[in-house]
Amino acid sequence: MKPPRFLYCIATALFVLVVLTPILYMLLSLLNTDGVGGALNHISLFDRRQIGLAGNSLGTALGATAGCLLIGPPLAYFLLRTNLWGKNVLKVLCLVPMLIPPYVHAIVWNDVSRTLGDWLPLDVHSVWGVIFVLTLAYFPFVMLMALSGLESIDRNMEEASLLHHGEWATLRRVTLPLATPHILSGAVFVFIFAITDFSVPDILRVRVYPVEIFVQFSAFYNEAGAMMLSLPLMAITFLLVLVQRRILKDRSYVNMYGGRSNASHHRLGRWNVCVFMLALVVVGLSVATPIWDLMERAGALSNYIRVLKTSYSQILYSLFVSSIGAAATLFLGLLLAIVIERSRSEKVKSIFLYAAIAPLAVPATTLGIGMIRVWNRPATDFVFESTWVTVFGYVARFLPFAVMAIASNLKQISPRIEEAAALATPHWLRVLWRIVLPLLSPGLTVGFFVVLILSFGEIGTTLLVIPPGRETIPIKIYNLMHYGANSMVAALSLMLIVIILALAGLFSAVYRRLSERVSGR
Repeated sequence: MKPPRFLYCIATALFVLVVLTPILYMLLSLLNTDGVGGALNHISLFDRRQIGLAGNSLGTALGATAGCLLIGPPLAYFLLRTNLWGKNVLKVLCLVPMLIPPYVHAIVWNDVSRTLGDWLPLDVHSVWGVIFVLTLAYFPFVMLMALSGLESIDRNMEEASLLHHGEWATLRRVTLPLATPHILSGAVFVFIFAITDFSVPDILRVRVYPVEIFVQFSAFYNEAGAMMLSLPLMAITFLLVLVQRRILKDRSYVNMYGGRSNASHHRLGRWNVCVFMLALVVVGLSVATPIWDLMERAGALSNYIRVLKTSYSQILYSLFVSSIGAAATLFLGLLLAIVIERSRSEKVKSIFLYAAIAPLAVPATTLGIGMIRVWNRPATDFVFESTWVTVFGYVARFLPFAVMAIASNLKQISPRIEEAAALATPHWLRVLWRIVLPLLSPGLTVGFFVVLILSFGEIGTTLLVIPPGRETIPIKIYNLMHYGANSMVAALSLMLIVIILALAGLFSAVYRRLSERVSGR
């Protein structure tokens, strides 16, 4: 059913105002001759320092992507397709690192390096250290995409291959090629997250583009220089976003009725012990070590009580602003997803699609600078000095995730259902409310909770745009860390993780119930 014209107008106006304007402002500012000249006087993209920045940024992104590819797909296969010991528990534990913000991983390993520096095989304050931390934080993304790819494979194709070939030949010739698009898509996501990450390199004192962008703006007030440093980063990441879209052009990111694969379980035999131990090593490094280190540094219960008394307002504010940001992102994401999936014009679809995923290519620090320049004006001070600027930052940063989650589920709803409903009522909004939204409820739930959890742990953009007198938990952790309050940082980080895990548990229960209702079970 074709969306009404007013939907295009609302979606375009909100998207341009909240998301596109800060990005375009920063890009167009370089067209100013004085801005370009001033930037070139201070920054050359081809001097030794900038080449070093490019090498560090590409090295960390490529290394983290390779590490996640080394861990994620094998884990997905062993957890889904084999008789691995305790695989149900391991599957849950392997997803936990994704719920721990990357900067918390960095804080932990920064502390571990101080106490166990002589025993560690690598220096965490290096490119290899950043790669190690980012791999532990992001491998669940590749694992999840690999699980989605394995669950979407038609079992009949594998069974036909098994009749003539062995298990390993089927894995190599059938299973892996069919799951590869999802795996590569997850790898592209990891590369983008890694190359635009500000917090981990900043904590581990490794100079990369996002850190240098922040320094140029906050320390030297060199706005044009910060934007020039953003250009190569944005070009690389946007190109990869286009590649990622092409890889998963007609595939779903989320399987509404997944998790009930009929694939047989391959018996590991004597290899079960080895695979189980390797999985425990991954869980130990990515889950047990952060939790244990934070608990040890947090100390006695009195420290938690003290932190809770001094931080309860930041906790409540973080939950409030993240919820508002997630709801606003979900609303705009729903409008864009409907336009993308239900528009009859391929040109309109493409324009809205690539515009919606473009924010993935913008570093958090660059987006924050753009928002300051757009909203810090006398006419818009009511936005810049209020919570709304933080909400807009969350919308601009995480809109692509909401669009992809909702559009993925919208693909699985036949347009004929909407056309049949339109025969009973000509009102598009009534069809949307009574038919489409109930069927979309699992995708809407995914979009809301993904944005909520990402917003709750966001630091890059929030650090620049949050109004004076306001503070979220990540910002307080970041500030306390620089003041050397290690026990408070550890206790507050644990509280952050516990809240995120509680939100994830709530999401899991709600999503399961909605999926069962939609599937009629």
